[in-house]
Amino acid sequence: MTLGTTLPAQLKSAQHIQAGQMGQVAARAVVILSVFGGLGIGTLLMLALAGPAPERLQQDAELAGLVRSMVLVKGIIMLAALSLVTWRLGRPIARLPLLGYAVSLGVSAAALAWMWSLNAIPIAALFFYGGLISGFFTASRDHFLPPSRPNA
Repeated sequence: MTLGTTLPAQLKSAQHIQAGQMGQVAARAVVILSVFGGLGIGTLLMLALAGPAPERLQQDAELAGLVRSMVLVKGIIMLAALSLVTWRLGRPIARLPLLGYAVSLGVSAAALAWMWSLNAIPIAALFFYGGLISGFFTASRDHFLPPSRPNA
């Protein structure tokens, strides 16, 4: 294989990326950085605003362990959503859906970090699930996703 045969193939693949769309690597970097940024913001919120855990959780260590294990399950849900979005970003994407995916996953990640403090869990859960739902709405408007059911 020579440089002359690979360069036209690369140019053809680059032509598929229209104006206003990003490539795979840049889009994946944006989403992953937004998740890490969300985790950082959630950790800062947890440290700055969260007080001690509710009295019931302070008195019952088993209950606190159960709640933290539920937060870990939410983390698995977050990883599944991140992997699905990363799979979707295997194709070029317009900036608006990319922004929707990045913000929704970032908000969910921030809420996940906040929930680890065991303080204000209902509020953090609203943000966590709100982020996941907004990611679902972004995906429902994404025209490059394959249809969920083939047309009969």
